[in-house]
Amino acid sequence: MITIVLAESELELVPSKIWSHPVVVASAKRRERESKDILLDSNYHHTALRYLEDGYRRGRPDIVHIFLLVTLESIANKKGLVKTIVHTRNDDVIYVRRDTKIMRSYNRFVGLMEQLFKVERVPEDSEDPLLWLEKGISLEKLIEKEKPDRVVTFSPDEKKVNLKEYLESIDDLCKKNVMFLIGGFPKGDFKTDVKKLSDDVISIYDEPLTAWTVAGELLSVYNLLCG
Repeated sequence: MITIVLAESELELVPSKIWSHPVVVASAKRRERESKDILLDSNYHHTALRYLEDGYRRGRPDIVHIFLLVTLESIANKKGLVKTIVHTRNDDVIYVRRDTKIMRSYNRFVGLMEQLFKVERVPEDSEDPLLWLEKGISLEKLIEKEKPDRVVTFSPDEKKVNLKEYLESIDDLCKKNVMFLIGGFPKGDFKTDVKKLSDDVISIYDEPLTAWTVAGELLSVYNLLCG
């Protein structure tokens, strides 16, 4: 089994600093909610983002949405070969049960994430929830908790490899728990020093790729080798 982590994803509720910003207030009012209870979304809050640190990359729940659709619908996941985790810029960690069906509607997905941030598990009263959230877990703590045999990070600025050949070079790949970190932000680099946390930092293409493209390539090749 492999573990795929969407790391430092830009998924968060609207920060208190911009609760009263007009575009945030208007966005919340349209949905009959309070500013503190809605997701930060650059589609609607772009004029408020300039008041936030790293505003140029924040408010991207769409990246998480597409990543989860690709990962959970993959053949490798359907075979039980994948553990999916979402880590956020604020060190919230979302664990996703393998059989979770993420809705294709973006608006419904946003509502699901807002509910999760509020109650920390969905369904709320389930002993075996589809999604559950734990707070205050940095990437370093997450790796310590999951205890993978190997940690590999994807970064467009690092050494380029042939993904199939690289995976084939990992001894006992199909028997090990290898954790792969994929950046969940639209631009820039990891804020965490991932080189210190990783056994390898690799690139698989000459140009930057979306998080879901990287996940799709990884899952397809892994299924080919270990499925």
